[in-house]
Amino acid sequence: MQSPWVVTPEKKDSKATRLLCFPYAGGGISSFWSWSKLVASNIEVNIIQNPGKGSHFKTPPIDDMEMLVTQLMPNLKEVLSGDYIIFGHSLGSRIGFEVARRALSCGLNAPKHFFVSGSGSPDKTCLKKTPRELSDREFIQQLKDIDGTPKEVLESQELMELYLPMLRADFKIAENYFFNGSDVIPCDVTVITGKEDKISFEKLMGWDRFFINTEVQFCNGGHFFIDTHQQELMQLVNRKLRMYVGFEAEHEKVGEV
Repeated sequence: MQSPWVVTPEKKDSKATRLLCFPYAGGGISSFWSWSKLVASNIEVNIIQNPGKGSHFKTPPIDDMEMLVTQLMPNLKEVLSGDYIIFGHSLGSRIGFEVARRALSCGLNAPKHFFVSGSGSPDKTCLKKTPRELSDREFIQQLKDIDGTPKEVLESQELMELYLPMLRADFKIAENYFFNGSDVIPCDVTVITGKEDKISFEKLMGWDRFFINTEVQFCNGGHFFIDTHQQELMQLVNRKLRMYVGFEAEHEKVGEV
């Protein structure tokens, strides 16, 4: 898959199930890069990379959910025509949900399973104070408060001048996105949350109306447990992958150390 939209750390067999990974707002491929070594050989990790990030850096960032998904979909047609599973963290869960909705409306396959990580349901707002109300200084302070951007980036004026457009675009999508329709993705969902995260159980269970069956799992850590508690998270993810995909014998212990 040759596209700046999709990064594949390690190519697998053409028959492999694709694990589509959607980073959080302001995040990139680093949260998922090592996953290809932590899942079985019959699973290929594909990381979504929005414009303005990584090898997609020179492309202007997109700050509208519908436009983002519309431009992303042609790059995923092959994947969405086969067996795939979606994992999204925070805003990435909502982008992944919109991709699954669009796939169904285009006659493509539904995901075999869906992982929601660190996110309330799409019919609930997710930001207390909107980024467009904030000056650059206030916005950077908000990024420091949620502790999801490297300190060396936040404290570098040169780097922040480069990254601010991308960061503001991501947070504008998070600010404006809302879905209250009746669409149901015909698969089960595992909702994963950090034990110290502040997302209410009501918002987590709100995903139930959009999937067949819903299970909530807890992981140690706060909102960014995806980075701080990777081993624990991967044990949980691999148990679910084994249920929906199966692991080849030589990989039975992957992620279970």
